[in-house]
Amino acid sequence: MHGSDVEPAPAEFWHRKGSPSHVRGAVGVTRPDEPTRVPSGEFCNDNSVGSSSYRPPVLASERVFLWTTPHGVTFQNQLEQLYPESHIVKLFFVMAESLDKSTRNEYGAGLLHFNQFCDRLSVPEQDRMPASEVLLAIFIADAAGSISSSTADNWLAGLRFWHVINGAQWHGEHSECLRHVQHGLQNLVPPDLNPKHPPITLESLIQLHKGLDHSNTFDTAVLAIACLVFWCGCRLVIPTINSSDMTKHVTRSVLPIVTQESNNMRRSTFHIPWTKTTGNIGADINVTSRDHITCPHAALFRHLKANPDIPLHAPLFSFQTPTGTWTSMTEQWFLKRCNQIWSP
Repeated sequence: MHGSDVEPAPAEFWHRKGSPSHVRGAVGVTRPDEPTRVPSGEFCNDNSVGSSSYRPPVLASERVFLWTTPHGVTFQNQLEQLYPESHIVKLFFVMAESLDKSTRNEYGAGLLHFNQFCDRLSVPEQDRMPASEVLLAIFIADAAGSISSSTADNWLAGLRFWHVINGAQWHGEHSECLRHVQHGLQNLVPPDLNPKHPPITLESLIQLHKGLDHSNTFDTAVLAIACLVFWCGCRLVIPTINSSDMTKHVTRSVLPIVTQESNNMRRSTFHIPWTKTTGNIGADINVTSRDHITCPHAALFRHLKANPDIPLHAPLFSFQTPTGTWTSMTEQWFLKRCNQIWSP
């Protein structure tokens, strides 16, 4: 948020949408900088939850803001009596900025499972928030043997955030009961729940290099990504098919990438706008040439040369199609192509 002006965003939202009855809708349904989104094919049988005015049918990323309880409604009404609506909107807008979309999706998944669990046990709405430490412990224990400990941690983190924005006390902080359930869950994770994948070795990268078509614009982009990730020790954020947050993806606006040469070694640097540890500060990626067929420097510039006619706002690893247009590389396409070559 450094250097950004948060004042106009809520104001612009209200100018366009008017004041809803629940001001959190300003943050959840339509972020001030995003177009209106309509729930699509997300809702299937295993995503169903008991019908309730407290839980409208919204996207997973919006549940933590738009699903509520009697306690949440009371808290909302108290806020509206004490403070101007514009300040409440700004409060929730800034809180929303603390979570990226993937985190909101994970929190929304936990909220779904929690309410499904409460529906099965006929837990009254007023008992779901604040959730007692026993209810939290029983909820996690019920899932033991079918989820990993990291999934349980994400579910609880989402429930905690949900309590915080609804002004509810969180009883999971110092719960010995919940702590022991979490430790026990670790020992009950099925061995095949998260099977370990073999490491990507230099031999794997060589196999990929030999299997790809170097005259194909898509394959040159795949190889460039693989070589950079392997040799530069970085995690490049590649758009997913449903991704819309382009602020995290390095674009071709970093071009031209300058190359420095010394002692028969080429070195280039470009900036990525976001990492999991630095957030919006981003990081510089240093690409150094290697005397190897999988040289990351050569692979990067081979990709750029093969895909020259792409606008600067496009992701860096976009590629040209046979029809003369261009499209963004996605994480799914990248992994599928790699696995086609690595699979026996």
